[in-house]
Amino acid sequence: MSKEKIKEICFDKIPQVCVRIINDGEPEEIIKQKKKYPFELNNTVQVTIFTDIRIFAFCISKGYAWNGADIPRFFWRVIGSRTDNDFLIASMLHDYMLEFKSYMMKEILKNEISVNEYRRLTSLIFREKIKNQGTCVIKANIMAWCVDVYQKYFNGKAWKI
Repeated sequence: MSKEKIKEICFDKIPQVCVRIINDGEPEEIIKQKKKYPFELNNTVQVTIFTDIRIFAFCISKGYAWNGADIPRFFWRVIGSRTDNDFLIASMLHDYMLEFKSYMMKEILKNEISVNEYRRLTSLIFREKIKNQGTCVIKANIMAWCVDVYQKYFNGKAWKI
């Protein structure tokens, strides 16, 4: 089987991203959550992904919160920070697909791919989206490779379905 390639990623509307504000008097648990997941989607978006093998679509609901791109602080000068606009939508897609991987694999992709293929697919989607947002190809390839290696070797327990 050949390796799947991303052709296009489409949204039915532009995702509206906001930074979650910490308000005075909020419970500590809410404050912790807002610090951990500082970005929130302000509108529901339909995502359609075209690959050379398949087409699939899913919705990300208004209110979905995520942490941005997990870029170690010592790489910020070279790569950019997790708050960089070039990475926000890509990190939203990637984080959503990881958080809901069981649903995505069973309901959306109908168990047509393995866990390893799905992990690789999420990294490819991340790479394609940051390239579309203006990141140069070399940097996008390096970032996607780092994301995939991290998921494979350091986040292995999360891939048990």
